[in-house]
Amino acid sequence: MNEARRNLRIKEFLKIQKPESTSRAASLPCLIRKAILLALAFLSKLSFQHEIVVLMYHSIDSTNGRHTVDPKKFRCQLEYLKSNYAIVTLNEILGFIQGSRELPRRAASITFDDGYHSFFSNVYPYISRCSLPATVFVTTGHVDREGPFDDSNPKMLTWDEIEEMSRNRIEIGAHTVTHPNLQAISLKEAKKEIEESKKEIEKHTRKSVDFFSYPFGKFTPEIMAAVKSLGFKAAVGGGGTIRKNARVFALNRIQVDSSVSFVLFKAQLTRAVDWYKRLEHGIH
Repeated sequence: MNEARRNLRIKEFLKIQKPESTSRAASLPCLIRKAILLALAFLSKLSFQHEIVVLMYHSIDSTNGRHTVDPKKFRCQLEYLKSNYAIVTLNEILGFIQGSRELPRRAASITFDDGYHSFFSNVYPYISRCSLPATVFVTTGHVDREGPFDDSNPKMLTWDEIEEMSRNRIEIGAHTVTHPNLQAISLKEAKKEIEESKKEIEKHTRKSVDFFSYPFGKFTPEIMAAVKSLGFKAAVGGGGTIRKNARVFALNRIQVDSSVSFVLFKAQLTRAVDWYKRLEHGIH
């Protein structure tokens, strides 16, 4: 289905109330937004394009914090992925983008930001048994610490845990030293945060750190250039699915947290998230 016809069907299906501005779209009640996303997910089944996604998690625990996912819910999500998607590494997705390899029509990569201990206790044993790959982006200044972010997620990974996981199919990526908004500090400070986190991880794992995650998803063209110059292969930061010829230093991800129901989780794996973003800004 070509782009023009797809956009027309989206409009007709939703009888859209086309958003007049981004601010108006942002004011839509949460339930209406979810209904629109689910409708778009239904329409996405009419498309035979690739559905390649990088999922972003933070902590997998039972605290019900904003950026957490309950372990039982995470298991359900992972079982759905195993049954319906090829679970691949970021390197494999990078090869797909650059045209050096093909992927199944449905493929997903699983990533975790910040470096919470809950990954080691609630995720690592399970995915190890299933031989599934994952990437953990570590904030190096928070390693071996208690509660650097908030009281609901008190414990972070230790270097011993990071080293063990690195030896067992878990990719360790860099996420700065102190988790600043890189847009809010000088470029010199940003480069230092990025470079020092990379070097510290490489010192402990004795492996090259190839991937970077921008804290808060915030970056500029200058910061992207800095990440590239420091020897990374790619960086994650945007929102949406993955397409061929995507910007490798602004790879899209889909955030999964406590607000995401199982139905919504399945919808987010489709091209619906991209179409929804376009609807927010208006389809021309």
